[in-house]
Amino acid sequence: MKVAHVLGHNSNWNVDIYNQQQVGDYFIITAFTHGLNFDDKNLIKKIRSKALLDLQFYGKNVNTKGGKLNEFPFHPCNQDDDEATNVYFITCVKQAIQFQINKKFDNVVIPLFYENEELSEIIRTIKEINEYVSNLKEKDNHRFFMTLPFANHLIIDKDKVEELLIECTDRNIIFDGYFITCENKPEFKKKLTTDIKIFRNLSRVFKTLKDQEFKTIYAYANWDALLYLSQTDIDLITVGSYENLRNFAISRFTEDISGGGSKGYYFSSKLMNMIKANDLTNIREQGQLNLIKNDKNIFSDIILRENFDWNIHKPDVNKNYLLAVTKLLKEISEIKNIDARKTYLLNLINDAIYNYDYLDKNKIYLDNESSNYHLSSWKTYLTNS
Repeated sequence: MKVAHVLGHNSNWNVDIYNQQQVGDYFIITAFTHGLNFDDKNLIKKIRSKALLDLQFYGKNVNTKGGKLNEFPFHPCNQDDDEATNVYFITCVKQAIQFQINKKFDNVVIPLFYENEELSEIIRTIKEINEYVSNLKEKDNHRFFMTLPFANHLIIDKDKVEELLIECTDRNIIFDGYFITCENKPEFKKKLTTDIKIFRNLSRVFKTLKDQEFKTIYAYANWDALLYLSQTDIDLITVGSYENLRNFAISRFTEDISGGGSKGYYFSSKLMNMIKANDLTNIREQGQLNLIKNDKNIFSDIILRENFDWNIHKPDVNKNYLLAVTKLLKEISEIKNIDARKTYLLNLINDAIYNYDYLDKNKIYLDNESSNYHLSSWKTYLTNS
């Protein structure tokens, strides 16, 4: 298992922690942030040989405010109303493939649209693009990864997931693997989903594709990627600094949504959760900071200093997350036996539940995002899977 940084806003943080602390292995260049001339940026030049490009075709009706998708002439956000046909979109995908080949990407991420209702459209596009790639003269010099953007309504539907998997693993498929995104839609004031249907079906996706010897990339993953990694091998999992880089949502590409202000969050490996900066004050005053403090993490040491001025846009706040989650992913992936891997994660979950209980006993009550809202669902799912 390898880890890839998603390069969005403040991409220099990702490159810095890769170069200075050796965190991560690869990079995903996002078209929304870096635009058509990404190759001209000195920062991108430093990591270009280890990068993939996501052209982010997710929305057919794309909001481009604040983004650079419209710089790509073949991007469907440039469509006129009279061009919105399936033939037009297929042409866009083919041009996106050729663009990456011309740019000499070894690994080509084939963009695919998020479809809110029609699974048949996804399947038809996969078949047509599979035929196109099979006829490319350059196909032997590149690896091709078909994007599978799971809408929330699709990933919770077991029958639809099975139908899609049948098509994706057909013996005529020549893709090397799949670039998987999933719209989790966490509840209000929560960072992660607790929907066991998503746990079950997304795990099924990764396991089925690996059993059929496809490479798998889990893109825009949150730290609940640990759940899926504990049950099957995943070749590449992304880590991201900001919320929109680790919680896939189609609204990022179809609506003008501001992230809003925040002091930021402290990711604690010992609680397996994000803790609001304001909650750290109470934990500190009750003398329980060591209970949640990440071990062997220079960024954690910096941001837990008493007079640290918290802000979500400070690099050390985000680097703490990148380092802590990457360490957890690597620890689990290094366990080769899947049963032992699952047991290891269950032990981490039990330890986190114990730490939450200890905080409660010491009259430190955390709510909303900071609370223990997800661990029981994780434990229930893993124990019964």
